[in-house]
Amino acid sequence: MISQKTKLKVACTPGLRVAVELAGLNDKAPSIVIGGDPGKYVIVKDPMVHPTDRALWSEYLYSGNDATVRFIYEGIASGFETSIIKLINSPDKLLFLKYPKRIETYNLRRHKRINCFLEAELELSGKKTIAVIEDLSSSGCCITYIKDEKTETPEIGDSLSAHCPYFAENGEYIIPCKVQRVTKDSRKIALGVTFEKPSPSVLVKIQDYVATILHHT
Repeated sequence: MISQKTKLKVACTPGLRVAVELAGLNDKAPSIVIGGDPGKYVIVKDPMVHPTDRALWSEYLYSGNDATVRFIYEGIASGFETSIIKLINSPDKLLFLKYPKRIETYNLRRHKRINCFLEAELELSGKKTIAVIEDLSSSGCCITYIKDEKTETPEIGDSLSAHCPYFAENGEYIIPCKVQRVTKDSRKIALGVTFEKPSPSVLVKIQDYVATILHHT
């Protein structure tokens, strides 16, 4: 088990990809950790939002506003509550966040799975194939597609890329996957896959989708 001390050090790792959510704003945006001073503050780049949302986000990027930061570390979804210390605009736009007192983590594989029907696309051996996600959790999914004699059937342990526009974030919607199960019949192939460290922004969208479905069932 990763110690809390180690988790806290990870929070200010340069290059760590995170998703930032601001209190009062029902939205999240990706960012990158620049560094920080353990025990004092974490520095992240100005959250990357669509130009049409920039003015709205600016209203909530003020000193003292609460924020939630989420990220993936060694396959584990992690996050912490914090507050904004200051946003500077020069020499670059950087957000200073109060250093967390605690990092919360949870194993992605413990998440419940939901039934769904989401159009997707698989990239297999360099060839793209239309597919459907038939069940989903924060750790993986079952994705099916029609048999094509020109496309090789993946084997357990193979890596592939899934594309699902529903979970797109600023144009990014590629989800790296690893095949855990392969079943097929005369018409289609079903793959049970686990997600291999998707970007925090895409993961957050998946988590929110699963949570919404579970809430209404």
